[in-house]
Amino acid sequence: MHHPSPTRLAALVYSTTVVSALAACGSGSDRPPAAGRVVASTDLGVIATNPAITARDVGASGLLDGRSVWVYGDTFLGSPDETNRTLLSDSWSWTYDMDASDGIAGFLEPLDSVSAPRMLLPETDEERAFNEAHLGDNCSSSPCGARWALWPTSIVEDVERERALVFYSLVYARPGSWNFDGVGQSIAIWNDPEQPLERPVIDPLAEHPTLLFEDGDPAFGSAAVIHGDYLYSYGCKLREDQKPCKLGRVEIEHLYDRSRWQYFAGDAWSSNIDAASTVFNGNDMMTVGWNAYLGRYLAVYSRVFSNSVVMRTAETLEGPWSSEEVLFTAQKPLVGDNVYDALAHAEYARDDGRIIYVTYSRATDNFRSEQRLVSVELAREVTP
Repeated sequence: MHHPSPTRLAALVYSTTVVSALAACGSGSDRPPAAGRVVASTDLGVIATNPAITARDVGASGLLDGRSVWVYGDTFLGSPDETNRTLLSDSWSWTYDMDASDGIAGFLEPLDSVSAPRMLLPETDEERAFNEAHLGDNCSSSPCGARWALWPTSIVEDVERERALVFYSLVYARPGSWNFDGVGQSIAIWNDPEQPLERPVIDPLAEHPTLLFEDGDPAFGSAAVIHGDYLYSYGCKLREDQKPCKLGRVEIEHLYDRSRWQYFAGDAWSSNIDAASTVFNGNDMMTVGWNAYLGRYLAVYSRVFSNSVVMRTAETLEGPWSSEEVLFTAQKPLVGDNVYDALAHAEYARDDGRIIYVTYSRATDNFRSEQRLVSVELAREVTP
């Protein structure tokens, strides 16, 4: 799984009492109530994975070429792959099982020459050379264990172009817990679910030529939605106790042109990224999508510093977004304090979204984890 991100490092400096109080503040009591309530939630158990994989996180999913495709972050292997790595910064799998009511099974992934899973996001020549030089305890360049990591964050199906778009972060990680920094975000193109993604070069003269957004920009890719001709993306970063989410959009045909991006500034769209306003407090890993049953957009995520998995609703992507409604309480990790990557899987929703399915990863030991699946039955909240 990811080593906990810098946003989780911040959690360690708060006492339990302070964290609880701060998390409660993020619920947005001045906001309207959610358009739905929970009737029941059911833990459907652990999703089976390739036994070669001991741990991984994220697990965002979408449809591509008639199957459900899943993207993961840091992936730990029980045995080295063909490049002698036991830690991949990402991986992927797919399944044709589209009925989650009894769990999700039948996952497959491409394997290398020693039957180890492959990475989803291809490294640039520079990234690969750096990682090879710093691999292992007896590496050729210090510090040993440093690496460039590529972490997928969200996936959205681009139906018109028969592809998927995958947001990812480029991260510089060094040895030791919490010791890494995000460098920026970008968007990869996925045309074939059985092949790695394409990372287009955006600025060949830049230090990191594939990046669309840089460190300091909102971390766009926390969630993504295609509506009409536009790709919308939320970017959520830690600010003290909360993760304020800002909203950007671009016409899909101008995906990689930063000058064409716009940012929601509270009452209008602006070309100035610094004018972007917070639409709600969420998480840097979440899902947002249309729920036909509720007649609203639905955001699902793990509440910061908590094992509560929550939702918000809104009539438009800009909001106003509702207050949080708790969907369920995740099982506490056996290592660490809380879960952080709860995600909904819209392709599995039943009855137009009356029943939704949510996953989260849960650490069971050092470098071991499981991914659990939960079904949630919703009811419309009727406003008097």
